[in-house]
Amino acid sequence: MAAISEEYAHILDTHWGSLHEGWPAVDKAKFHRTEMKNVSDIETVKSALLDRLGYIPGFFFLTQIFGTHDYGSPYRNVEKGLLLLYALVTGDSLSNMARFVPKTSFYDLRKEFYLQDHQKLHHTITSKLYTMCSTLKLRLLLAKNNPDPFKHVTLNLDGHDSRVSYINANKPRLYSYKLKKSKKSGFRVQVCADMNNIVLFVSKPAPCKDNNDGTMLVKMKIPSLIHKLDCIALDGGYNGFWAKLWRQTQYNKAFGGFRSKIESCFADLQSKFAKFTHNAPVRFADEKPFELQFKLCCLLTNIKKLVASQNIAIQPHHGFWMQDGFDFLESIEYQESYEKQPNIKAKLGYGHDLLELQEAFMSTTVSRSSTAEPEDSATTDMSQEDSGETKILEAPRR
Repeated sequence: MAAISEEYAHILDTHWGSLHEGWPAVDKAKFHRTEMKNVSDIETVKSALLDRLGYIPGFFFLTQIFGTHDYGSPYRNVEKGLLLLYALVTGDSLSNMARFVPKTSFYDLRKEFYLQDHQKLHHTITSKLYTMCSTLKLRLLLAKNNPDPFKHVTLNLDGHDSRVSYINANKPRLYSYKLKKSKKSGFRVQVCADMNNIVLFVSKPAPCKDNNDGTMLVKMKIPSLIHKLDCIALDGGYNGFWAKLWRQTQYNKAFGGFRSKIESCFADLQSKFAKFTHNAPVRFADEKPFELQFKLCCLLTNIKKLVASQNIAIQPHHGFWMQDGFDFLESIEYQESYEKQPNIKAKLGYGHDLLELQEAFMSTTVSRSSTAEPEDSATTDMSQEDSGETKILEAPRR
């Protein structure tokens, strides 16, 4: 038990340092010509996210995943990120999200986040999914708690089907036998989790009909993803495909109830993110945003689990996103750029202030000239004028 606690402490020290950092500054990519707008009923969004995810997963998403740059549309960047999370948590459609912001604004935001820099975002989420909540040593320690004869098993892997819908979809190819009772179609992914149901990696999605669990296992190239000391528990659906992966591998058909724990992993995911329940199809343009959203939901579920299991303390700045009107800081570079490019109103203000200073200076000079001694007036006025020239003629910066 002590060894497990030490390994969790190592994970937190190595990969959770961002919890102790403040909110990042965001570079403004462009000047918004319209006035900053408020998201309608943002309190509902925040309350739902706090209830379903908690402070730290929300903080992590906003600061480590979403808050990388300034997104378009005249709303606070923090609130834009919260809207994206809310859509995953509730499974709301584009039309339903229109009660917060116009449909076009949310569509553009979703497209910008998931597709504009897809490769970088995919790499970030995939990397954090594998490293943030699990290590080989921890998996080996957890395996010791398995029932006999599975003390060597460190990972579970199974397929998961999600209902999907998109324009021009080939529905026969999407047909899922797992969803056959409702005659629904969808994408299938392979999900690998440790003994604590921490998801480590997820395969690329594929149409259900032509991609059963066995064929997807081969496509995943599982040996290249896991450590040679890891051992994966699989059900009977993968029989016949082992020879394509490993030679002389034995498969114990007694796994049964032991393997069923991975089903609770899927239940945890669906309980937090209605986007991936079977109640309604997930609408996508293609599989790219589906993969990103599924992995992101797994990552945030992992974080919530670890926060609870390790009693990670909530610090004041973790909850700033719940405050009214809170947003990311603006970078120093942006502030300097803004000061160098004042608008017309500011320029007119500078001119008015400068004119007042000039008139005050002239009044002071005239007053001094009328009271000074004749022989000293020229010298005195020149020295005073020289010493005050640069200070008085420089317009105050705002």
